[in-house]
Amino acid sequence: MPSIIFSAGVAEVSVYVDEKAQRRGVAAALLDALVVGSELAGYWTLQAHIIVDNTPSIMLHKKAGFREVGYRERYGHVDGTWHDVMLLERRSRVTGGEGLPTRTCG
Repeated sequence: MPSIIFSAGVAEVSVYVDEKAQRRGVAAALLDALVVGSELAGYWTLQAHIIVDNTPSIMLHKKAGFREVGYRERYGHVDGTWHDVMLLERRSRVTGGEGLPTRTCG
């Protein structure tokens, strides 16, 4: 199930796929749809927080054009355990381009 939180041109995204549907391209299709939808809506940055041990998710995001921008220590809490989290972002070349965003802040 994908989720997306929008805020003035920047959206935080998450993609969760049931174990039975993993390794079938479902997550990639969902993430690609989030990218396309965000650009159609005029957003220029997508960001994701991923537990550093979740290599498949990190690789999925990198294939979709995300890049590492930082780490947060003990930021994610899952099943009673704190985890370090990698912050990744994807800057749109459709909306905002390489320079400033095309939208103005109000």
